[in-house]
Amino acid sequence: MIRAVFKKRCCNLVSVSLQGHAEWSKQGYDLVCSAVSAVSQSTVIGITEVLKLNLDYSIKNGFLNFSLEDMKEEDILKCQVLVETMLFALKSMEINYSKYINVKIEEV
Repeated sequence: MIRAVFKKRCCNLVSVSLQGHAEWSKQGYDLVCSAVSAVSQSTVIGITEVLKLNLDYSIKNGFLNFSLEDMKEEDILKCQVLVETMLFALKSMEINYSKYINVKIEEV
């Protein structure tokens, strides 16, 4: 199962952690894992390449983590549309694939 944890501070999403594999299908054919990877990596690309912001992130097999917490407040605000889009996309996947992905929001 993929576990996605979004941390929110003062109405802004400030970090994301994804861990695990969906195991919907065998490796290389897992559409749930592929969709989660595409959405999450697109968010990182949007922040680093489109917004041109330095992002503290890590991507490994079955793991993606990033934090906006060390950014200036104005840069955190610039990232919100991307991170909120990621949240809603993953929550949409969770509706149909709740055995394979779990999404939580924690207030910090």
